[in-house]
Parts: sequence; C-alpha cells; structure tokens
Amino acid sequence: MRHTLLLTFFFLHVIALHAQQTEPKHIRVVDSLTAQEKINRNPLLLRSEIDSLVKLYAPVQEQKQVFVPVVEKKDISDKSILGGLALIVLLMGALLWLFYHNQRKMIRTMRGLHEKEERKALHQSLVKEKPRSKAGLQSLESKIGELNAELLKLSKENEGLNRVVREYNGIQHEYDSLKHGLQKLYKVKNYPGYDKAKDEVLAMQGVFTTESSVANYAFEKFLKPVLAIADANKNNPAKMGEADQVKLLDLLVSLSLLYIEYLYLRVSNLSIGGTMVERIQGLAKGNGPDPALLKKLNMEFGSRALVIRMALSKASLQHLSYPVFDETNLNNQ
Repeated sequence: MRHTLLLTFFFLHVIALHAQQTEPKHIRVVDSLTAQEKINRNPLLLRSEIDSLVKLYAPVQEQKQVFVPVVEKKDISDKSILGGLALIVLLMGALLWLFYHNQRKMIRTMRGLHEKEERKALHQSLVKEKPRSKAGLQSLESKIGELNAELLKLSKENEGLNRVVREYNGIQHEYDSLKHGLQKLYKVKNYPGYDKAKDEVLAMQGVFTTESSVANYAFEKFLKPVLAIADANKNNPAKMGEADQVKLLDLLVSLSLLYIEYLYLRVSNLSIGGTMVERIQGLAKGNGPDPALLKKLNMEFGSRALVIRMALSKASLQHLSYPVFDETNLNNQ
C-alpha cells in the first residue's frame, strides 16, 4: 500500500513539473549526473535514489531457507574392518568345508560303486567256476599237501639253525671266558707288538706268538744243549768232565734267568721297565740279548744283580749264555 502511494505521489510530482515547463521533457533514469544536469534536473532521477526509495518503502520479503540434507559421515573403525574380514574368513571356511564334504561324499560313492562292481564280478566268476569246483578242490588239496611238506622242511631247517645258534652262543661264551682268563694270566698290553688300535683277537695272537718264540728260543739255546750233555754223560755221570759241568751249570742258570725275565710279562707283582720288551721281541729271531740294551754292573753300590754276580763267582761261573738280571749285564767285569 505504501509503495502504491509512493508511486502515485511520484507521478503527480512529475506531472506538475511537466506542466510548469514550457517545453515537455521526458523522465529519464541515469546512473550519474553532469554539473548542468545537477542544476536543472527536474526530469532526471538517479537510479540509486530509486533503489534507496524502493528499499525504504518496499515491504520486507522473508527469504526462503533452503534446507540442504546433511549427509552423516560414516565412521569406519578398525573393529568394523576386522568384523568384515572375520565374516569373509568364515564364509571362505564354510565354502571349503562344503567342498571337502562334497568331495568325501563323492569318494565314498565312487568307492561303493567300485566295491559293488567287484562283488558283482566275483559273483560272476564263482558262477562260472561252479562246474569245475571238484577239480579245483583236488588242486587245492594238492597245494595244501605241498605247503605242509615245505613247512615241515622249513621247520627242520629252523631246528638246525637253532642248534647252530646255540653252539655259536656257547662258543662265544667260551671265547669270552678264555679271553678273560688270558687277560688275567698275561699282561697283554705289555707284550711285544701290542697296538691298542688293533682288534683284541690280534692282541691275543701276539701273546701266543711271543710265547711260542720264547719257548723255541729256550729249547734251542738252553734245554736242547742240557739234554745233549746229560745224554752224553748218563752212562758214567761221575766221570763227567769239568768243561761239561761248567757248561751245564751255565745253561741251567741262563735258562732260569731267561725264564725269570719272562715272568715279568706274566706276574702282576713284577713291573716291566727298561728295554725288557725289546729284548724279548729279539728272541723271535733267535738272537741273544743285545749288550747295548743292558745296564753295566755297578760293583761299588749294592744291588740285586751284584748279589747274583757274587754267588756266580763263588760257583766259578764267570760267563753266562744269558747274563740278564734286573736289566743288568752280569758278564760285565
């Protein structure tokens, strides 16, 4: 209403001004005025004046609010991700289980069909072989007889093998007992040629080899000459010459000294030392004791060897065939 009154007033004012002017002028709306137009500007209005009047008297219109829908942001948390992954894993597990179950079911079905086919084939073969059942029974009886004979033969062979095993066990037991006795009787580790890297059987063979070589040396070098002198003088012992007497005593004493030295390899109370093993090992070649392997007799200090030497001197035995006692050479003067 106020806007209408304003427009009416405006037009009346314009008409009055137009009536007063001698010349008719048109109303113009401009953006700016020149100096002359500002002096005489009855028919002119500034656009800014009209806009200010419109804003002043025009009714206020409420602006319509545009509602923009608010989109809620979804907060994707770690728990949601883990839940989704767990669901995917469960689905995959279910699929695998279904696949495995179907696979087993298919295998069982195939196995059942296969067994059914086998039973069917077996039934057909039995039906075909019924006319020949009598011949088959006879053949089966003959095979059973052959198997019984073979079983009897194998049982006899088994008994023979058992006897061999028992004999072997007995021999092994006897061997172990013999080995224990030999180790107790001989100082196996001190015998010539012993090597701990070798087998025990070889060590025992070394003991027997040494025993044989010592016995042969004693027989050839001492006992055999003693028997020869005794046989030569057995018809008239009282007339035996002095040389034979000295020789006989030398042989007997030398044999006893050899055996005394050899006892060191047998008796546990006697300790082996010096070059005793080397001297006994040299007997296998038929050689006497090497003087280089013996100690020289000490006449100034008392010793066992000196006692034996003095006793031999009183018996007029100055030279011995085997002059070894306590690692000492009794023939040294």
